[in-house]
Amino acid sequence: MIFDHDELAAAIMYFNSDGHVAREVHYSEFEAVLDGYVPAAEWAGRNCRAVYVQIDSKLRVRTAVFFQIAFDKAGKVLDSWNIPLDQLASNATRGPDLGAGPIRLVCASQCSIQYFKSALWDPDLRSKANQLQMLKKAVLRNKLAVQFRSAPEDELEALQRPSADAALIEKQLSIQLRKEYAKEFRDQMAQMLKDQRLRAATIQSDSQNTISELKLEHSNRIEEYRAYIDEKTRALDEEKERNRQLKETIDGHVKKIEGLREYFEHKLEQAEGQSGEYVKALHDNHMAETEAKVDAATTELKEILQMREVELFYRNEQESQLRDEIARLRSENQALLGTSDNELLGKMLSKGISFVSYQPGAGHITIPPSDVAKYMSNPIAYAAEQCGVHEARYSAWLSHYQAPVCIATDEEGHICGENIPRIDNPTDFHTGEQDRCAEHREVRGAKNLKLVSG
Repeated sequence: MIFDHDELAAAIMYFNSDGHVAREVHYSEFEAVLDGYVPAAEWAGRNCRAVYVQIDSKLRVRTAVFFQIAFDKAGKVLDSWNIPLDQLASNATRGPDLGAGPIRLVCASQCSIQYFKSALWDPDLRSKANQLQMLKKAVLRNKLAVQFRSAPEDELEALQRPSADAALIEKQLSIQLRKEYAKEFRDQMAQMLKDQRLRAATIQSDSQNTISELKLEHSNRIEEYRAYIDEKTRALDEEKERNRQLKETIDGHVKKIEGLREYFEHKLEQAEGQSGEYVKALHDNHMAETEAKVDAATTELKEILQMREVELFYRNEQESQLRDEIARLRSENQALLGTSDNELLGKMLSKGISFVSYQPGAGHITIPPSDVAKYMSNPIAYAAEQCGVHEARYSAWLSHYQAPVCIATDEEGHICGENIPRIDNPTDFHTGEQDRCAEHREVRGAKNLKLVSG
């Protein structure tokens, strides 16, 4: 493309996961992708980091806006993406010097419009992987074949026309150069300070993101371990109850057998005066009947155990079928709700209307049209998903956030009610710890822990 010598060319630079420039396109081509005429197949189903760049006639970077963009499986930009790149560029602040003085820079740690801060990203300014220097080199390579028209001839002639007052002009230029040199020196020192602040802000932002991810992973693991311990505790209690019932059944059969044994022993004592053959026959009959009773009792207990196992098997199968049926009905209900409202939501979105909801812990959430039905069906679950926690954990945190008091109860069921510090982030909240005062705080399962040495 050809531009006037005083115009700024606009382009989009895509970065891959390794932090290098993967593709360069003209801004007009990027607008075609935004309008859905040309899908970006290579970015289908992925989130991409890109930079909006303005270039002058000497192929120098003048403006850089570091933004994120997401594509669906067809390679089209998601409908929820709406970042005004021109507006952000016009409100940009001073950044590092890339050869034409300080550039106009917009990134996550340096954005004048806080609403779009989450949709931006910070460049890596380390010496070995400085992404601003990568942009500078990519612009100088000029793979996009950007061209600029030459300056008018009359301006060039005016610049080349000799002056009659050369000595006076030289003196004035000397004075002006001294002033400009002093001003440039001050500007360079100020720019170096700004570059250092930007680099420090970028490093701090990366560190905070890493800490947040580690804290979230740690909290999720704690919740999984607690759920696992609760499940095993319930299974152990069920097994104890089943063993108790079987023991009671066996004890009952043992008592019956003891009663029969006493009965036949009494018969034997009565028959002691009779002949030996009659006593032997009676004894053999007694032993046979006793063994038969024992075998019958053993067989009955085995049949009971087998019936219990079959009942548990069919109960598990029924529960699995019911869970699948509930999931299917929920998905059908979600599809029906989404289909009935898609036309109205599409019209509202085409008119520039966005759906934003405020939820404690998640802040202002921009809701895509495809998630409106999901949000309407269960706002609490949607907010918990945005925060990266389970719904039960988010509900417990929300109760604590609305009333930060100790919820421990005594033997009579009375709540403690002691004021405790409020936890502002759901990922930092743990049931049984942050919702208890210092006197009642405890970790579940701590009493059952044993120290094993060796």
